[in-house]
Amino acid sequence: MGEKSVQKRKNNDGARRSTDKAKKIRYWKSAASTIHPGVAGIFATCSRHHEKQCTQELLDLFNEEAEKQYDLSKEVGEESSDDNENDDIEASINKELESLQKSKARKLFTPVNIDCECVIFFRTRKPIDPPEFVHKICENALRSGTKTTRHTLRLSPVSLTASATEEDLKNLAEKVLAPHFHAQNQPTYKFAIRTTIRNHTTLNRDQIIQLLASAVGPPHKVDLKDYDRLVHVECFKNIVGISVVRDFEILKRFNLQQIFESKANQIETE
Repeated sequence: MGEKSVQKRKNNDGARRSTDKAKKIRYWKSAASTIHPGVAGIFATCSRHHEKQCTQELLDLFNEEAEKQYDLSKEVGEESSDDNENDDIEASINKELESLQKSKARKLFTPVNIDCECVIFFRTRKPIDPPEFVHKICENALRSGTKTTRHTLRLSPVSLTASATEEDLKNLAEKVLAPHFHAQNQPTYKFAIRTTIRNHTTLNRDQIIQLLASAVGPPHKVDLKDYDRLVHVECFKNIVGISVVRDFEILKRFNLQQIFESKANQIETE
């Protein structure tokens, strides 16, 4: 009798693992599988073997933040009527409108299965501006101290991507850097350049830094310790992405885990 119980538990555990594996396979098959040139998005690092959980918690966080930061309901038409509505009908309509708005929010973020351990990517679409969106998330986390994620580590926004060639990087730099460094009545900034290279051998770090420093150009000056703006470069396989961010050190280099820990330590010492 005891042997049968043990065998039954083993069978149940095996079935459960098979089901979980099947769910994971279906999940990743439903995600996009390639980062294309010309897209914006957000890279995120996570704890090992928790890519799926990280993706889900960030989808929830991103959708919630998008509803706070942007007016996602403005495209939903509002109609007025002098007719007395039945409460049940009105409640049903409100529920449907809320569902439509949430559906719209979800479409702003598309997870991409990039098949890289501890790294995930979300493709975004307008009105999401990845650098400002991530800045606001980290700023809110630092101010409130409320832990909103469990598996997520660092967020890395990308304003635009291109093919990882020297010529395409040069063109990409002109597009992304111009609004930050070459606008009319442009203030002078101290800047630094940070590169993250994964599964990529075409462009090396020195090559990237030299090209981007030249693209920023005078009157701006390089300052690796006390910079006003950080030019962040993500190289992954055959794609390169660029963003310009601020408050990078203040916001713990956009590492949510470090933000939560620093806030918890601050509360303990008060």
